[in-house]
Amino acid sequence: MRVILARRAGALAGNSIYMIQGSMECDTMKALVVYYSRSGHTRKVGETIADMLACDKEEIIDTAWRSGPIGFLRSGYQNKKKSFTKIEALKRDVSKYDLVIIGTPVWAGTASVPMRTFVHRHKDDFNNVAFFSVHGGEDIQDEFREMEALCGKKPVCLLSFSQKEVNNQGYVTGAEKFVKDIKNLKGI
Repeated sequence: MRVILARRAGALAGNSIYMIQGSMECDTMKALVVYYSRSGHTRKVGETIADMLACDKEEIIDTAWRSGPIGFLRSGYQNKKKSFTKIEALKRDVSKYDLVIIGTPVWAGTASVPMRTFVHRHKDDFNNVAFFSVHGGEDIQDEFREMEALCGKKPVCLLSFSQKEVNNQGYVTGAEKFVKDIKNLKGI
């Protein structure tokens, strides 16, 4: 895993952490981890980050059928078309959080359809955002750029893992670094 520190710009690479320097008061920060997971990889990372931050978490529930090979193909097709889907209402109000940490699997090089729907629906409610993703080895540059464009906010931190890293627990060290970077932010 490589760590890259930058100021609001820079190349992203698979299996890397990309931190955008910023600041936030952590002792009073209220954070929410929101994730969508089709296969469980992104859920595993999201729950780990939420546990490390001792913050609230919420899973996006997609009402579309995405199981099996046909669901996989449908998801890829909808993603290429930049479609939206129907998702269940959230239990929490994202506008009440200082930071919303958004996690998505990477589908066909971009954010998943359910996460794109969530971000589009709540973009005006975000105070600050951080992104994380789980990919199958794809180039993740477009996915994070798309998420930033959709929500209209620059993320304070970015994190990406391959499915292989999640499967062999190699993501834990990166998640710890991501959480440490978030806790070290002061006064966004």
